[in-house]
Amino acid sequence: MIVNLWRYRGFIVRNALSDVRHRYAGSAVGVAWNVINPLAQILIYTLVFSHIMAARVPGAGSRAGFALYLCAGLLPWVAFAECITRGANAFIENAPYLKKLPIPEQVFVAQNAVAATLFLGISMTLLGLVTVLAGDALTLAWVGVPAVLVLFQGFGFGLGLIFSTLNVFLRDIGQMLAIALHLWMWLTPIVYVEEILPASLQGFVRHNPAYPFIDALHRMIVGGQWPTAWHWGPMLFWASAAPVLGYLIMRRLRPEIRDVL
Repeated sequence: MIVNLWRYRGFIVRNALSDVRHRYAGSAVGVAWNVINPLAQILIYTLVFSHIMAARVPGAGSRAGFALYLCAGLLPWVAFAECITRGANAFIENAPYLKKLPIPEQVFVAQNAVAATLFLGISMTLLGLVTVLAGDALTLAWVGVPAVLVLFQGFGFGLGLIFSTLNVFLRDIGQMLAIALHLWMWLTPIVYVEEILPASLQGFVRHNPAYPFIDALHRMIVGGQWPTAWHWGPMLFWASAAPVLGYLIMRRLRPEIRDVL
């Protein structure tokens, strides 16, 4: 799988960049919406949660602490979910290419993941800029944020690869994913602080595969602390295991995929 992804890296990057350029094609502002949308989202969260609702994160000294906490988890989650949902439809949407060209199937899932990661990079850069303009200095822990984001997106790519294969044979998977991801988000401390949960539920939430990624981002962006080995171990595991499992499932069903499409 890695060999094919590397071989088609130019194809993947070109299509991902094309997605970024043309996602808002036809609009008056055009490609600038790639900056306006996440910037507006960050500013709205900051206004609502920091100034209107005055929400606070335990241990965070900044007035914008909860808005930063929310954005630090929600922006990566949106990109992660996009890897999965768009990945799940990758084979179906690119059926004409798969039927006529000898392009490896995983390439189409990868290009969606790269596009989502590019959008995420824009969003997180803007988050850092807004944080500085709000009067909060970026800590050294921000240096590790890209590594966690790449691992999280790798996990999303793997899940997208799994569901892209299964979706060929069971088209309801795409619809079920939207519900499952919504539930999964609420089982992850993204829009709420973990400490508000009963102790029994906190233990349950910490076994959530997405938890180490989100908690690591919260620690780095909000708390200025580096992730521990407890974070890196599960993150590396899920970012490796999901793509491998996705590839094995795809390879097992590959003879039927193009026929069913």
